[in-house]
Amino acid sequence: MKNNKDLDTNQIIKYLNNEMTESEIIELETLLKDEKNLNLFKKYIVTDHYIQLSKNDFDSQKASSLFQKHIQNTKSLTKTNKNRNNNYLKYAAVFIGLILGGTFLYNKNISNENEIITEVTLQQGDGSIETLQDNELFKEIKNEDGTILAFQEKNKIVYNNEGNNATSEEKVVINTLRVPYGKKIQLVLSDGTTVHVNAGSTLKFPSKFLSGQIREVDLSGEAYFEVARNEKDPFIVSTNGIRTEVLGTKFNVSSYADDSFSEVVLVEGSVGVFKDKNRFDKNTDKILSPNQKASLSKTSQSLNISNVKTENYIAWVDGILLFKSESFETVMKKLERFYDKKITINYQNIKTEKFTGRFDVENVEDVLKTFKSNTFFNYRIKGNEIIINP
Repeated sequence: MKNNKDLDTNQIIKYLNNEMTESEIIELETLLKDEKNLNLFKKYIVTDHYIQLSKNDFDSQKASSLFQKHIQNTKSLTKTNKNRNNNYLKYAAVFIGLILGGTFLYNKNISNENEIITEVTLQQGDGSIETLQDNELFKEIKNEDGTILAFQEKNKIVYNNEGNNATSEEKVVINTLRVPYGKKIQLVLSDGTTVHVNAGSTLKFPSKFLSGQIREVDLSGEAYFEVARNEKDPFIVSTNGIRTEVLGTKFNVSSYADDSFSEVVLVEGSVGVFKDKNRFDKNTDKILSPNQKASLSKTSQSLNISNVKTENYIAWVDGILLFKSESFETVMKKLERFYDKKITINYQNIKTEKFTGRFDVENVEDVLKTFKSNTFFNYRIKGNEIIINP
């Protein structure tokens, strides 16, 4: 007896096009617990993978057509064809290995985030991906119908603000900006909001905002926001466990997947911070004043407010590494992101020691030498890896 209903191929197509809502993703995860659904899902994932390998520009309509053909082929599979498909899947084992390993990837973007990338990429709603070189003097970024969506000038992307708000008849299209370790980029959204996106971060945002509705973006990593004021359409930054609602202000949000906390630091204006619901409630939720930080522990889910010096949290926007009595382990995480190095600590006793320092034009070895002059440890650089030893 089946406990799960059959997987609809339209669900797979929505997944591949990054069009699923959170509730639909949860439903898909449940359906994939059924072996028949999982096998069908894997076949389509592999098909999509080879389509994208064979084309420079992903054609979602053609992919959809190929998927529909694949449905008919799947329904008429003979035992021989099944064996052939099993071999086909075997050669794609690396691509689907995370699924086979028992870890469901909540969307295609998360899968991509785990891949090693060396340049900033921008994924549009149709699945096409632009690679953005930071030495590009000027580049037009167009959507699938050839309309100019944005302009790139070196490490700055400016979205077209002509008719910046989508009408109620238009579909809101989500773009995904991924910034690898060792890079950072400035993004100007269609409403005029400026976002400085730090290394190792992913930002999802509409190419146009829907007039009369909340302006919402989703962040994994760290970014500094200068939000264009619009009292009718509040701006919300959603991240892992904490949401921040503003009308117009300047603030920093940090929520890396490998950090034990998410935090919001307010530089100017006021913001409301909250969790577990869609909108801020001034009667029950926390309001930050300038020079305050809201920090959410990912383990206890407790939200704490404290007074801070904001320059300690936004120095990275100007390319400055600033540490104020931070643990060695935390410092090494920041160096990994800033310099795009893999750092392994084989010296357990040093992980909790505190360090303070300010660096701007130094290379990573200069930073390590400075710390080493105050505390004894050894390090070895091997290619792109740094190994810390006693």
